[in-house]
Amino acid sequence: MEKPQHISHSFPKNERLHGHNAISTLFANGQSFYVYPFKVIFVHNKAEEDGTEVRILISVSKKKVKNAVDRNHIKRMIREAWRLNKQAVINKVSSVNKQIDIALIYTGQQTPEFILVQKKIKAIIKRLIQDYEVAD
Repeated sequence: MEKPQHISHSFPKNERLHGHNAISTLFANGQSFYVYPFKVIFVHNKAEEDGTEVRILISVSKKKVKNAVDRNHIKRMIREAWRLNKQAVINKVSSVNKQIDIALIYTGQQTPEFILVQKKIKAIIKRLIQDYEVAD
């Protein structure tokens, strides 16, 4: 009998995209698509030795959402929705021994409901997996 694979619902620091070079490479060379209220920019990379398959950047525009409390609340909702649903894209990327950097840019003007955010994150993940299958 096989031992079930442990699914991690954590969001450690090594899964967060940071560093000027990595972020500028993503925005310069990345592909993009739009799932309202998110603009998604992604770029495929060679797998690095740190074992991180997916790195993500979450951004909420100060121009669109004026209040910092609301911006932080939206970012927390996006992180939570990503944390709960990320495993499918991680499995797909690790199966081909690559890495993907993703920027999720919230472009809406109101604070959304968590159910809507989670539904949109699932749609984004589905689209990323489809794009990965086309890229192979």
